[in-house]
Amino acid sequence: MITKLIRLAVPMIVGQLAFASMGFIDTVLLGQLGVDTLAGGALGAMVFQFFHIVGIGVLTATANLIAFEFGKDQPDGIQTALLSGVLSVLFLSVVFGLIISNAEPILLALGQDPLIIPITSTYLDIIVWALLPAFTFILLRSLALGLGDPSAVLPVSILAAASNYPISYVLMTGAYGFPKMGVQGVALGTLIVSIMMALAMAVFIYRKDAFKPFKFWRRWRQFRFSNIVETYRLGVQIAIAHAMEVGMFSAAALLIGAMGAQALAAHQIVLQCITMSFMIPLGLSQAVSVKVGKHYGAGNPIETKQVILYALVIASATASAAGLVFWLLPDVLVDLFVDEALGPDEYQALVALASLLLLIGAMFQLVDGWQVVLMGVLRGFKLGASPTIVATVSYWGLGFPAAYFLGEMFGPAGVWAGMGLGLGLSAILLFGLVVKTYKRVF
Repeated sequence: MITKLIRLAVPMIVGQLAFASMGFIDTVLLGQLGVDTLAGGALGAMVFQFFHIVGIGVLTATANLIAFEFGKDQPDGIQTALLSGVLSVLFLSVVFGLIISNAEPILLALGQDPLIIPITSTYLDIIVWALLPAFTFILLRSLALGLGDPSAVLPVSILAAASNYPISYVLMTGAYGFPKMGVQGVALGTLIVSIMMALAMAVFIYRKDAFKPFKFWRRWRQFRFSNIVETYRLGVQIAIAHAMEVGMFSAAALLIGAMGAQALAAHQIVLQCITMSFMIPLGLSQAVSVKVGKHYGAGNPIETKQVILYALVIASATASAAGLVFWLLPDVLVDLFVDEALGPDEYQALVALASLLLLIGAMFQLVDGWQVVLMGVLRGFKLGASPTIVATVSYWGLGFPAAYFLGEMFGPAGVWAGMGLGLGLSAILLFGLVVKTYKRVF
């Protein structure tokens, strides 16, 4: 059982790491352009990532529903779930794109530094076009995951991870005769890689016979708009849960952004490190959600329980390893993003603050891993409302208020400590909900 779970989870984890590496690499490159550029680009990346992760929440429902129909051996149900996902991709790309394109006055109204906002807008004007290919990749990945064969995710993810840095670096610096584009080049590189991922994923999966009956451009006659209701009944609730967590981190960035460009730059460095480690339990959560959904649809309580226990063990091990890296090697991680060319005083202050935030982040790696895996278990049970309520209460009833008040007293370190409290409460409440739901459904 654990071998099957790992076999399913590894491509998802690598896929999550590959996409998260784009933000990580963007931050590394922006750091070479100075603290103000790093802060401005970081703000733009935060805006884009918020809407991207919320959109993933909606599309995650597609994988869950496909897995449920696959467990019941209902090919028509698989196709209608996929077609609902196609409409979601188009709708989300347009709506979120319009919001991102008009983010500048909102950011100014929220008290962000006017000196870095033009940099933020320059980044967003290009990266906004990555929404459509990014969501298309997630939809096709959901189809592969739902049918239990995510093998195509691995080569596509490796391709993206290997090509992102050189493409973005060349466009940023103007190497090999290309025009020197700076921030625009960093954003354009990420856009190009996003398009490559969507196209490559389509080619890889539709070369296999198992996927050929489920083409997203075919069989639209059997689709009814009532089919999308179930997708959004679960998907919107998952998206809200994602928005609650990502929104807490985004709101924290706004709190820290009001403390100055250097504080925001340190926050972005640490956030990228935390995000990379978070991709492991997040990818595991997606695999667990599908496995639980399949066993739940087939009425197998023992296999369902085994999946849950194995997932928590894996999450604990990987989160502990990440926490140790943050605790033991903070200076090494920070040096990936900045160098002493910034000036010795500015460099030392930035390294000291980012290192402190990394230590705080190390302390809540375990509960962060648990809570996202437990959220995936509940989605496998086709629950959306109750996990969303837990997320809202944990992140906004405790996490953000604690971040605000502790931030007033201790600065950026207090903001991060408050977020850790919210994640801890989420893990406790979700564990109780999983136990209660398991006993109810079986």
